[in-house]
Amino acid sequence: MSIKKILVPIDGSDFSIESVGYAVKLAKMAGAEILAIHAVVSLPYTEHKSGGAFVTTYLEEAKRHAEQWFGQVKEMATKDGVQVSSETLFDTVSVADVIVNYANSHNVDLIVIGTRGRTGIKRVLLGSVANGVVSHASCPVLVVK
Repeated sequence: MSIKKILVPIDGSDFSIESVGYAVKLAKMAGAEILAIHAVVSLPYTEHKSGGAFVTTYLEEAKRHAEQWFGQVKEMATKDGVQVSSETLFDTVSVADVIVNYANSHNVDLIVIGTRGRTGIKRVLLGSVANGVVSHASCPVLVVK
């Protein structure tokens, strides 16, 4: 199996940015491209179409942060001659589901995802995006800890 598309979900954490480094190295070796995404979680108890200033500000800030992170990803990849595309996804309820569905709809060969590596009760209470992706993805997943 050849790797042509590598999906890297980012959230701005050190863990997600570190996963970009792994993805870039793999993409360079395989001649693959990187698809970087950021999923913006929908605010509970709000209606986006209401035009509320708070929701608008939240979404604008989320997009601004994502663009900064995508800039870091593109800078890292460009140094190694790796092609990158990026997309911010809105109205997300489950980040893990969005990642898995994006990977399926874009024929991704590999997902590279960072994790904090929580264990025990913290993982049960807080959940784990990486765990959800590993459990439901139809392609291989590399978890960077």
